[in-house]
Amino acid sequence: MPSSTFMNLPPEKQEKLLEAATREFSSRPFNEASINQIIKEAGIPRGSFYMYFQDKEELFRYLLRGYVDQMVMVIEELLLRRKGDIFQALLDLYDYLAAKGGAQHLGEMGAMARILHCNQGMQKTGLLGMLDPGAILERLKDAVNPDLLDLRRERDLGDILGVLLSTTVPMVYAGLQAGAAPGSRERLENVLEILRRGMGKTPPEN
Repeated sequence: MPSSTFMNLPPEKQEKLLEAATREFSSRPFNEASINQIIKEAGIPRGSFYMYFQDKEELFRYLLRGYVDQMVMVIEELLLRRKGDIFQALLDLYDYLAAKGGAQHLGEMGAMARILHCNQGMQKTGLLGMLDPGAILERLKDAVNPDLLDLRRERDLGDILGVLLSTTVPMVYAGLQAGAAPGSRERLENVLEILRRGMGKTPPEN
């Protein structure tokens, strides 16, 4: 989390720094992103940056956390409409983004999509790995209908949500990027159907 010094800044100064960070992280991978470029665009001294954030990674995580919060709110609303069906809600997320003109044109969530696109490694390891998966899953657990899931252990709901989100959310954003392969929605629908029915099969007895 940023320091209290940052949180006490006027909102317009906070936004200026976050917008500069978004442009930088959207234009080059995290490892190549430059704090110097961010503070230059934000118009703040280097010393001030370190009064706000410990380092580049803390800024990156804070920025993504804000964008993911927007995504989680949308999923919560979709879950409410679908009576807790997480599989249908994730497919609806794709349709919601598409109806808004694609991830590139969806404001803050579009910014997250651009950051993900620029940081392909993050997509491969899963969005949740960069954030606080426990907090995200706790928010969604109350909106998911457990009667629609095959829950056998106490931790199953959290694990199922973790697998679903880390697998499908990157697919949603990748499918809405300019130049994405055709049939992205159909592939997402197929993956969700596989996850819904399960992937294992009991071998026949000898």
